[in-house]
Amino acid sequence: MRNITWVTSSYMLQVDLPILKKIKNSFNVIWFLLGSDKDKIQTARTYAEKNNINLCIRYIHHHHYSPLSCLDYIKLIKEMALLKSNIYYFDVIAFPYLIFVIKKYLPSNKVVMAMHHGNIHDGMKLKYVYKYYLAYLCKQPFNFQYYSNTQASYFTGNINDRYIIPLALNDYGKVDEKPQEGCVIFLFFGHIISTKNIGLLIEAACRLKEMSNKPFKVRIVGHCRIWGNKYQPLIKYPELFELTIKSVPDSDIPYLFSTSHYLVLPYKSVTQSGPLRIAYGYNLPVIATDLDGFKESMVDGVTGILFKNKNVEDLVEKMKNVLDQHPTFYISLKNAQKKYLESNLCTEVVAEKYKLMFDNIIKGYEHES
Repeated sequence: MRNITWVTSSYMLQVDLPILKKIKNSFNVIWFLLGSDKDKIQTARTYAEKNNINLCIRYIHHHHYSPLSCLDYIKLIKEMALLKSNIYYFDVIAFPYLIFVIKKYLPSNKVVMAMHHGNIHDGMKLKYVYKYYLAYLCKQPFNFQYYSNTQASYFTGNINDRYIIPLALNDYGKVDEKPQEGCVIFLFFGHIISTKNIGLLIEAACRLKEMSNKPFKVRIVGHCRIWGNKYQPLIKYPELFELTIKSVPDSDIPYLFSTSHYLVLPYKSVTQSGPLRIAYGYNLPVIATDLDGFKESMVDGVTGILFKNKNVEDLVEKMKNVLDQHPTFYISLKNAQKKYLESNLCTEVVAEKYKLMFDNIIKGYEHES
């Protein structure tokens, strides 16, 4: 059986978990997890043991911006090179130094770089430097896997080396709880930064309160450094909001998503959205801005509802409509979303695309030799 050396950064763990257990039926997977997060390491170990996957935990002892990290990267990539795998798959941000180590020690035509970004957006760190890195990366003789057509359109390298495979649905486990009857719960989940535009949702909720007597709440969950100064003052009706302004463990996710009616994503810029995929995994309808990154992953009126970017009036209208038509519209939207996901984004469908990509890459370099 052919070998794949699969490298996952701990912060990308949930991206790869749905796929690895499907890939191992066709390839011998040697899985490297990079990171020091104890909870994620334990999650990976439990997963690897359950699915009989060879897992190697490796630590990068210096910050990836530090030149000293190169020593760890060289040791790591040399270890991988000795495996002589058919594919080396990297779901890790190789900026700024890892890319050079990979290029030096591994056969480029066997390397696949998972690309979560093609375009630079306002929320990215070191974005003015990162754009030059992306331009350089695209010129390397690697294979590249993007997760969306929108981001893939920014690829400037050899189009024959580019693949597009959507994110698989996340599975954080199931719970028996369901949303309470009689009160619609709108959920916002994720790290709260300016590009997530949470202020728009807060304003919309307050306006909706003033024009509708239908019962609803807005559940906001996520870490925010400036909540008290910037967002808390926007809340005119505290009784409307369930606030958990901190990072929560993955074990809380099943309850949060299973007991909400809608996930609301009022972002003003986006590449891919992790919370969107989590919502899909829990058959939770989504209300999101009509950005390209969302329009590609959503079908308006089928998997959720789109509203005009940065337009609080349109968001209020969409939220009012779902309140006025609840629960009939909510049930029909859940059913439509479930049917769509089963045909287009279920794990089996996505995993098959990975297999086809790997087969194509291997056939390509075997033919050249």
